[in-house]
Parts: sequence; C-alpha cells; structure tokens
Amino acid sequence: MRTSVGINEIHNFGKYEVTGPGAEDWLNTILANRMPRVGRVTLTPMLNPLGMLIGDLTVSRLGEERFQIIGSSSAQAYHMRWFLDHLPDSGVEVRNVSLDRIGFQIAGPNARELLSRVTREDVSNAAFPFLSVAEMEVGLAPAIVCRITYTGDLGYEIYTPADFQLALYEALSEAGKDIGLTPFGMRAMMSLRLEKSFGSWLREYKPDYTPAETGLDRFISFQKPGFIGMEAALKEQETPPRTASGHTRCGCRRRGCLGGRTDLA
Repeated sequence: MRTSVGINEIHNFGKYEVTGPGAEDWLNTILANRMPRVGRVTLTPMLNPLGMLIGDLTVSRLGEERFQIIGSSSAQAYHMRWFLDHLPDSGVEVRNVSLDRIGFQIAGPNARELLSRVTREDVSNAAFPFLSVAEMEVGLAPAIVCRITYTGDLGYEIYTPADFQLALYEALSEAGKDIGLTPFGMRAMMSLRLEKSFGSWLREYKPDYTPAETGLDRFISFQKPGFIGMEAALKEQETPPRTASGHTRCGCRRRGCLGGRTDLA
C-alpha cells in the first residue's frame, strides 16, 4: 500500500440500512454528528444519555430517505437493540444487512487507477472526492462505493450483495494484475490504522470513555437540535477531562495523537 494497491475483505464490519421519510431526523437524534447530504459520508459517535461512547460509526447517505451505517461487527447485537429501542412508531425502518452486503476495500496509490478500470463512472478526485459515496457497477457487480478506507491511504470501500462477491473479486484481481494488486489481512490493516492514529472499537473506543477522552468530540455537531447524550457532551466541553484526546502522557494537544497510551493492542 506504500507503492501499489492492496485488497482486503470487509466482512468484519456491522452494516445497517436505514430508510424512510423520518430517517434523517431520527438519525440526527440518536447520533451526535449532523447527517451528510446525499452522496456524502460522515463519521459520528453514538452516545448514551450519560455522554459515554456506545458507537463509532460511518454514515453514508445514498438517497434523501436512505442511509448506510457501518460500525464494529462485535457490537452488532447491541447496536441493533439500541436502534430498535429508540425507533419511532412509524417513518423509519432499520435492517441489519451485515451478511447480505459484503465486499472489499482497496487502498494504496494505485487504488483509483484500479477502480477506474472496472467501472464506467468518473472516479477522479474532482468527481469523487474524499468522503463521497455512490452506487455504481464494479465489473458486473452492483456496488456501493465509499471513498474512505480504514488504512488511511487513498482507497475505497466497495460493498456488494453477497451473491456478487466472487464476481467483484475476479473483476478487481484481473484489472489489478499489472499494477501490483496484493491481498492484505486484518493484522496488517490494524497496524496501518494505528500508524494513522485511527481508533478501534473496544480498543481505543469503548463505553468506558467519553468523546473528549478519545478525540471523537471533533465529530460532534453541537449546533444541531438535541441528540441523545448532548447535555453531558456539552458539560464535557465546558470542563474538559484531564485525559482529553489521550494526552495525559505525551503532553501535546494534537488531535488524533495516541498520547503515549500503553494499553493499545
């Protein structure tokens, strides 16, 4: 991924589809960041009423009334219970599509070249910038493509119905033969995300921590109407915790610094 392009399965994410005329308002209530416009992706914490982290989520807006949410696979059951417990009587539907919507991430300096070879869509930086999402055909597979990766490199997450996974892999692997496409595993990905100071659920992010203690408070929109945990999060902004953003050991104030933490897996 330093010099060419890598490919990795992304089955290990929990995936949910939220639809309906009340979807945006409902998501703005249970999630701390403001929902993105159509074709865009945003990162957001999810908080309980005490302001503690209960989720670290990626939200893609596929249409006016259709959203895709990506989170930790290990938190699927808990997150789904939370969604259903807070679901309004009408206007919103939530489905866990983790087993139905799978695929691959590609990452590295040749990732855009690889994607451009297997789709008719314009995936140039101007047409498809960072944090974009679009539905397109990749090879012969219908796909949801997000311009984002957990490795921190130029790259894309490509989701497709389970029945198309093999066709998607064959299209990508054939197109990437001459530009160095190479599979990489989850341990490599976890090393890469640590290099970029990206947190991981139940490691750097867990219900023991608040947004400010992890640096996730930069993904909270305090300007929008009330959301679950907003009062506690506002109080934390007024009196930041001593451990804010993990800077208790290194002493710096740089956002994203892991702060000399020694409890990282």
